Amino acid sequence: MSVTLNISDTSVRLLSTKGMRVEKWGDMHLEPGLVKDGLILQSKAVGEAIDALFKSVKVAKGQVITSLTGMSFTYCILNLPRMKPALLEEAILRGARKEIPLPLEELYLSWQAIGGGHEELSFFVLGVPRNLIDAVVQTLAEIGVKPSLIDLKPLALARAANRGDAIVVDLEPSCFNIVLVANGIPTIMHTVTPREEGASLEDNILRLTDGISKTVNFYNNSHPEAPLSLTTPLLLAGELSAEAAAGQLLQAQMEYPVEPLVPPMEFPPDLPVALYTGNMGLALKVMPQQTVPEGEAVRFQDINIDILSGKYRIRAPRMPMRYKLFSLAMVIAIGLLFPLYYLKNEAAADIVSLQTELDGISQELSQARLLFNEAQQIQDAIDEINATIDALQQEYRDIMDKGGDFTNYLRVVTNVLPSKAYVTSIVIGTNQILVEGEADSSFTVITYAMSLEAREELSEVRIAEIGEGEGTELSFTIIIFK
Repeated sequence: MSVTLNISDTSVRLLSTKGMRVEKWGDMHLEPGLVKDGLILQSKAVGEAIDALFKSVKVAKGQVITSLTGMSFTYCILNLPRMKPALLEEAILRGARKEIPLPLEELYLSWQAIGGGHEELSFFVLGVPRNLIDAVVQTLAEIGVKPSLIDLKPLALARAANRGDAIVVDLEPSCFNIVLVANGIPTIMHTVTPREEGASLEDNILRLTDGISKTVNFYNNSHPEAPLSLTTPLLLAGELSAEAAAGQLLQAQMEYPVEPLVPPMEFPPDLPVALYTGNMGLALKVMPQQTVPEGEAVRFQDINIDILSGKYRIRAPRMPMRYKLFSLAMVIAIGLLFPLYYLKNEAAADIVSLQTELDGISQELSQARLLFNEAQQIQDAIDEINATIDALQQEYRDIMDKGGDFTNYLRVVTNVLPSKAYVTSIVIGTNQILVEGEADSSFTVITYAMSLEAREELSEVRIAEIGEGEGTELSFTIIIFK
């Protein structure tokens, strides 16, 4: 039997399976403020809710497969030359430092090979903030639940879809997940935050369709030789997708055929599949990969990553390069000077021969010293880079130390955005926020600026520029002072 648990800002959902059949399920409401954007803020209260849910569903506590709705993450695909397995982890970490903008020391990093050619391999690399995972593990440990696996919900949804090409959309009250699967691989994963404070379903569907369009356009621009087909299904899951109006509104805005996401499992007719699709994707994590569905030309390639592998990975400390070169020089010196000493005492007739060998040794030692000096120069350059990284990390920590300020300002800026305007760039600094976007008219820009100025969190709002945009749109730049 497999037990799966999904934690969101508003609820906890539990589902147990036996083989490919759903056995039991249930959910428990969470009060606002206990969980925020995938981070458990009140571990005791959340733990009590999960404990009550286990008792209500009558499922024994044990090892559980877990995911969190709205959890932030970063990912990349690395292409590396084939190498010895012992060197692979170091190569992936080096590649991840170049591709991932956040400090790896603040992430749990996990990866999976997803293919490659004769000379190279491709890896899907996932990074999740450590504080999010630590909070989950601590919360479950307090009630005697051990997470055997932790998965990313978008990957669980893609697994539940089991399609070679699909747009998977998860509609939850606090988070809209978009997963674009192309050629069997979850290629793009994007999260859209729905509007709050009285926003209607229609408003949020319009916001979602804009996010889907930008995701598809980004993929098509990156793959002009093979853009996404208009016959690609748009598969819906999540609490809000249970409302028929959500699918109808989405279909009215999108060219892709909208369908409910139905996982390849057996389940009772009274199971609200839309609510438990993520849980079913988690259960499929420990099942053999499904066959290609009828009509699918490409087999789905499951990204079956365990985030806990990044938490519990043990790395041996690395010896600095300068010490390796020094040790190499010592080995050469000892290994070659000893035969010289031995032969010198063997016979005077071999002095000429030994002198030749000594010259060779001296030359090798000189090369070793040269390498040592070059290594020192490289180390100095690395130290300079590390100093720059430390400065960037400090700036990042300064931002993170402000707690939820970043998210709060982001929501303030986006929540009052008029329907006939959209933002192309938001830069949140220490004292001010720079917003760039496009609108249908200067009146819309002025309305947006006045709405921002009415917010108590903002001290001053200035329209810096209104210029020509694409087509009939006007571009604008607004400076907001905190």
